[in-house]
Amino acid sequence: MRQVLDKQAVKDWLSGQQAAATRTEDERVRFLLTLAPERSLQIYLDLWDSGERAQTAWPSPLVMAIRQTFARKAVKESQNS
Repeated sequence: MRQVLDKQAVKDWLSGQQAAATRTEDERVRFLLTLAPERSLQIYLDLWDSGERAQTAWPSPLVMAIRQTFARKAVKESQNS
């Protein structure tokens, strides 16, 4: 059975995602402004070290599955029109 997306629900969801991203960024900036230079350097170096390990799993399987789902959907829609 074909499901139809509720455009308003999608717009509301996207608006919520954007609001969450804005709030997260604001909180991150406020937090970083409170750090001493030594502490901020240590956090940066720790993130750098963990990032090298994380790059082997990029893009994540979840991101790939979502991309494939949207690609299949686009192909089906183009075949139906």
